[in-house]
Amino acid sequence: MFVLFVQVKAAKESSSEITALFSSFEAVVTALMEPPIHTSRLRVLEIEAWREGKVLQGVYSLGVELPPLLQIIIWGRTEKCLKETCEEIRSLGVECHYFVCDVGNKEEVYQQAKAVREKVGDVTILVNNAAVVHGKSLVDSDDDALLKSQHINTLGQFWTTKAFLPRMLELQHGHIVCMNSVLALSAIPGAIDYCTSKSSSFAFMESLTLGLLDCPGVNATTVLPFHTSTEMFHGMKTRFPKLFPPLKPDAVARRTVEAVRTNQALLLLPWTMHLLVIMKSVLPQTALEEIYRFTGSYVCMDSFKGRT
Repeated sequence: MFVLFVQVKAAKESSSEITALFSSFEAVVTALMEPPIHTSRLRVLEIEAWREGKVLQGVYSLGVELPPLLQIIIWGRTEKCLKETCEEIRSLGVECHYFVCDVGNKEEVYQQAKAVREKVGDVTILVNNAAVVHGKSLVDSDDDALLKSQHINTLGQFWTTKAFLPRMLELQHGHIVCMNSVLALSAIPGAIDYCTSKSSSFAFMESLTLGLLDCPGVNATTVLPFHTSTEMFHGMKTRFPKLFPPLKPDAVARRTVEAVRTNQALLLLPWTMHLLVIMKSVLPQTALEEIYRFTGSYVCMDSFKGRT
C-alpha cells in the first residue's frame, strides 16, 4: 500500500524546525501503532506533519498488522529540503520517497504522478496541504502573487486529486485529505489571497465528498484547524492568546489520523470553532464586526511576518 504526501515549498529550515518536524513524525508513528478503529474496514491511515509553516504534508499508509507496509511519498519544489525530510522520516524506520514537483503546475503534477505510479506504486492516501500566504491587503498585493496563491492553494488540489482519484475509484480503496483552515469559513483582513483560496478549496472538497458517497472504499476528509504554531503565520496575534492559543502541529496530526481512521468528512479544530460557524449563521453582520474587533481578529495580521 502506498501514500502520497504533497508539499509545495520549503526553504532554509533551521535545525530547530527540523527537530520539530521529527517530533511530529514520532507522535504520528506512535498514533499509528495504536489499535485501529473498525479494523475490518480500515487498513490505511494517514497523517500530516509540518515544517516551518509551509506544511510539509505527510501521509502514512499502514497495514493494520504490518507496519513495514508503511510508506510515504513527499512532493516539493526544493530538493534539499525534501532530502532532509526523507532522512528524518527514514530515521523513524519508515520507507520514504520524494519527488520534486510544483503542484501549481498542472503538467508537472501529471508527469510526476505517472512517475510515482511507475517507480513506487499506487497512491492510497492523498493529502493536499500545499499552501502559501502573502499577508497583504488587496491593493498592496502583487498580481502575480495573487495568482500564485490560487494556483497552489486551490487549483493544485484539482490537479493532484484528478491525477490519483481515478485509480482509487478503480481499486475501490483510497482517501483524499485536505488540510484547509478555519479561515475558509471566517476570513480576516490582511490575508485576502489565502482566505479566498481556502474558501474555494473548502467548496471543492465539499462537492468532492458528496460525489464520493456512492463510491465504495473511497472517502474524503477536510480538516479546518485554527491558527497552528508554525512559521507560516509567524507574527499573527490575537487579543486573547491564552483563550485562543495556537494549535500544536502534533496535536493536529493526531486528530487528523483519527478523522481518517473513522472516515470523518469534516474536522474543525479546536471544537470551539463550531461556535464560530453557528454565530456566523445567526448573528447579523454588525454583531460579527464587533466580535472581530473585540477579539483582535480585525488587526491580527498587522504584525504578520510569516513566510510565503
